[in-house]
Amino acid sequence: MISLMASVLIAAATPASATDTASPSAFAAFDLSACEGEDTARSLPRQKAISQLLTRYPIVIDAADFSGPQTPLAQRVAAACADNACLTDGNLTAGAYAALNRTVGAMLDARDDGRFRLIWAGEGVEPASRTDRIAAFFDLSHDTYALQCVGAPPPPPISAPVIAAIPNAEAAPKKGLRAAISHWRIASTVNETEKDDYTKRDPARLSYVDNAADSAPVISAKGVIAAPAIITWGDQSVANRGFGDIRPFAGYERISSVNPGSEVNNLDLGLRGHFRFARNDGKEAYIGGLTAAYETDDRFQSSLTRFEASLSLPLKAWTDRTFPGNGSSECVICQTANMTLVTDYVDVSDPGEKLALIDLPQYARAGFDAQWDVRLNRGKNKPGFGLNVQYSRRDDLRGDGATASRMISRAAYYPTPQSHYVFGLEYDKGEDLISLSTIDRWMLTWGYRQ
Repeated sequence: MISLMASVLIAAATPASATDTASPSAFAAFDLSACEGEDTARSLPRQKAISQLLTRYPIVIDAADFSGPQTPLAQRVAAACADNACLTDGNLTAGAYAALNRTVGAMLDARDDGRFRLIWAGEGVEPASRTDRIAAFFDLSHDTYALQCVGAPPPPPISAPVIAAIPNAEAAPKKGLRAAISHWRIASTVNETEKDDYTKRDPARLSYVDNAADSAPVISAKGVIAAPAIITWGDQSVANRGFGDIRPFAGYERISSVNPGSEVNNLDLGLRGHFRFARNDGKEAYIGGLTAAYETDDRFQSSLTRFEASLSLPLKAWTDRTFPGNGSSECVICQTANMTLVTDYVDVSDPGEKLALIDLPQYARAGFDAQWDVRLNRGKNKPGFGLNVQYSRRDDLRGDGATASRMISRAAYYPTPQSHYVFGLEYDKGEDLISLSTIDRWMLTWGYRQ
């Protein structure tokens, strides 16, 4: 009689002869590396378990099996031996069906060998007879038995040794002053410190000034340092949810001049509240800000109290739709735009040497801050270049003469996109927005952002 050898093989293995005796372990045919899941939830899917059994005991199908009604594999294995017959027939005269019958029967008796645990996971009560239990194990059309993997998974294959990378200067542990201020944010203005990515912040800077108004070359300084948030609420990591924090800050701007009316000398100490209001999709967010600050100068001669409220519009979402890829770190020419509506109130207790405030005891204004930034990104570790334009305007609401505007334009050089240092050539013209001093200057600047 012609026979067809049809072995169902999942993994390459040398099939055992039908006359082989059973392994001492009822679960020897199974491989722990095939288990799925993690920790205590690891298990061997029954389909994989049956495939591994068929690899060990391949089925020989007779040609006559293709004629007449077909008997499911589960019933053939279950009927290969009468109850307990396979346990006494060491020669496995019934072939592979008997080997499968005896192996699964031994599993049902042992239930646990320290590597695998067989449990009943089907609906209702576990079948009573040995034959029905074996048939249930091979019946993949229903949830019956489950194989839990209780043994330790095999170790991963040995691979080439991993050579630890030598940390670069940025990854090296910070020391001294750098370590002390590593959690503080540094930028040109307090609203710039609210940007989570320091590479997006306008840097604090020292400048060599050529004052076009009086031809007086001097060194100037401008910057704000914001402390870690003392109060937070909401979830900053979820873009479509509200978020807020409050940070103490200190700001300083000094432009010396031989003309007292053109000198800027502002020292600020205050609190800044930052709020995010996002749409449901999280793509457009409105950023609000509240500032309460005490302002003096580096000689402590003047005394001002100021309050400011601002609302940043979601221009990023609009410009990204106009210029695709602007939000990508891989863009070559990257541009961003910001527009913030601002209202402020200033109470002047003592103008000191801020001459423009002598006859101005208080003022209230409304206006805006606009910024446009374009950068040429040449690669992760390559120098980049940028052009930045900032324009601010405040209009006096009561006609007290406190209207002011200021424009700063800068061509910048970035040693790398991630560098903390920025070098630039700037032109600054207008009035200081708080002390109302006149400004007209070219600057070579060294900037720092963190």
